[in-house]
Amino acid sequence: MERGDSSSWASRNPTRPVIPTRSHPAHLTEAQKASRALKTAQNKERSKALQDAIAQFVQDHGKKLHELALAHHVSDDHVKNLIGLQTHYKKTREPQLRNALVHAKSKEVNKGLAHGQKYTMAEVQKMVAEDPNMHNLTREEKKEFIKQLMDHRELQTSGVRASNVAAARDVVSVMDGVSKELHALRDRTGIYATVLMVRGHVNDQIQSTWIATDNASEFWEDRMEVALDDVARQFEEWACIQKKNIFAREDLSSLQRQVATLILSGLRRATGKMDITMNYQNYDKSIVLVYGIKLDGWPVGLPFLAPSHMHTVVEVRVLRDALKTGACQWKKLTRRELEDFREDIKKREEAGEVVGTVRKKRADAGKARKRKAPADDSANVSGEKENEPSSKKKRKSRAGKQSLRLKRVQPRSCELIEDSEVEQVVDSS
Repeated sequence: MERGDSSSWASRNPTRPVIPTRSHPAHLTEAQKASRALKTAQNKERSKALQDAIAQFVQDHGKKLHELALAHHVSDDHVKNLIGLQTHYKKTREPQLRNALVHAKSKEVNKGLAHGQKYTMAEVQKMVAEDPNMHNLTREEKKEFIKQLMDHRELQTSGVRASNVAAARDVVSVMDGVSKELHALRDRTGIYATVLMVRGHVNDQIQSTWIATDNASEFWEDRMEVALDDVARQFEEWACIQKKNIFAREDLSSLQRQVATLILSGLRRATGKMDITMNYQNYDKSIVLVYGIKLDGWPVGLPFLAPSHMHTVVEVRVLRDALKTGACQWKKLTRRELEDFREDIKKREEAGEVVGTVRKKRADAGKARKRKAPADDSANVSGEKENEPSSKKKRKSRAGKQSLRLKRVQPRSCELIEDSEVEQVVDSS
């Protein structure tokens, strides 16, 4: 049962920072409208001139590509694939002091102004250059300006949207970019991909959707015998029933299941065995020595335990994040590394250390035990001795009972048929 306001994602996460909404521009006067119309007409003329120049460039570019393909005896498509369809991935740069100063000045001068009245970036940069208070800063002041910029970027990246409308627009924009990236990746690498996106609450205005490259949606109908639309609908029903905010989605039990799944799926990919299970107690001998792989990058200071034996959210979250980012992953050992690991275990055992968990010794260990004689079904159809106690009677499986029933019903035929019997049957016919 939900408590409090649950009308939006921000209200369901009251402790999370909220991305501020944009202020609406003020109503324009007739003079401002006329000025805007004149500026719009000028922009259209410049845009048309740019489009004409781009069209001419594309035409010339196509000719150059064709000439390049002819010169090197390859097809035009081969040259286009080498030049185009490339996504340039860039690492996030560290915040620079200049950007931090511009950000601080922009917040100062644009505070309280409407959307159309705010200063442009060029104007703010000029203000920073002319402001004497932003020169000859101490190290602490520089760190403070940079920290403000980093906090602003973090808010824009992981802050919650203030309203359902803002959240829906954010989803549409991001999913459009995801769709373009996946289809471009399909063109470059030939992959198949399916992405499902559903809302997380009945009050959200997000339209659930899915993305599938080529005919990837047919997989769900051919193999799973369910349409992708039905999968998205059931996924949405499941998500809305959860009614969880950010913190509820990362409780201890949920994090433990996530970590266990990540470790097991990685182990199965590394070994190629889909029926293997993780052995935490005898990890060194049952996993590392047998399969020649190890879980490399386990967080420092975190004991090597099964996720179910970790009892703090902080520990499990640290391990989950390390597994997701790839800082902790399964690594194939070389022959030399495996031999060194084997020698290390041998030295530890010689020093008296117990490596792994030793199985409990049987109470009758060292004593001779009689082997059980196989049951004789022909001697006793029920497979049980009459004088044997009921507690020691052997239970039969369902398949065994069925085969025994068939033995009782089906008549046995003779192994050999005499000629005289055959002649009698022929004469009688």
